[in-house]
Amino acid sequence: MKNNLSFNSSLSKFGIGLFETIKVKDGIAIDLNTHIDRMLNSITCLDLNINYEKRFLIDEIVKYIEKENIINKALRITVFDEGYNISIREIPYNKEAYNKGLKLTISPIVRGDSLIYRHKTTNYFENIYTKNIANKNGYNDGIFINSDGVILECSMSNIFFIGGSKVYTPSSKLPILNGTIKKRIIKICDELHIELVENEINISEISSFDFVFVTNSLMGAMKVTEIDKTEFNKENVIFNKIIERL
Repeated sequence: MKNNLSFNSSLSKFGIGLFETIKVKDGIAIDLNTHIDRMLNSITCLDLNINYEKRFLIDEIVKYIEKENIINKALRITVFDEGYNISIREIPYNKEAYNKGLKLTISPIVRGDSLIYRHKTTNYFENIYTKNIANKNGYNDGIFINSDGVILECSMSNIFFIGGSKVYTPSSKLPILNGTIKKRIIKICDELHIELVENEINISEISSFDFVFVTNSLMGAMKVTEIDKTEFNKENVIFNKIIERL
């Protein structure tokens, strides 16, 4: 495992690398296979000069968790041309955050249709900038939209809307990262016979929805109470049914 990075590395020079953020709960890496499969798929799709076997990466993560006696943390694995690194940090979401919900704003960055957005690369400037600007203005996170006003995703999460009895989320065909929890939400909706629609949602349409929530591997799912002064319900029966299965 690498704890130092040379200036000759493609990660150092160009930000070329991949990472996965994995929730460790009670000493178990949640959805570990899914995370590593996504990472390896990205290596292939992006034609990166990074060579690791799935079994090796999984074994290294499991050994790291055992050696460091990790119980409940956020684990990050990064792979790049010179090697790999595993690190941990605190999970930033607590009970108060879930009860209060999130306030979102539109990112000042208008995104295009790039292959890169479909992969969890280490070139995360747009995401960090968006979140920092949102925080500076009193919001928890920012929402990326494209030049047509179509909602894509948040800087750190996927986004869902509930209108009536249906759940809506930006289409997987859009330039977004299709998160591990998003996939689980889609599966849960199918199991519960809740209609889930993947399509293009314009920012001008948000007031027509009753409820909004976001998802990522660390938070699971969390309600959104406001998007740029447009307020949403703080409780929803369909959302409650979904998170009971999550």
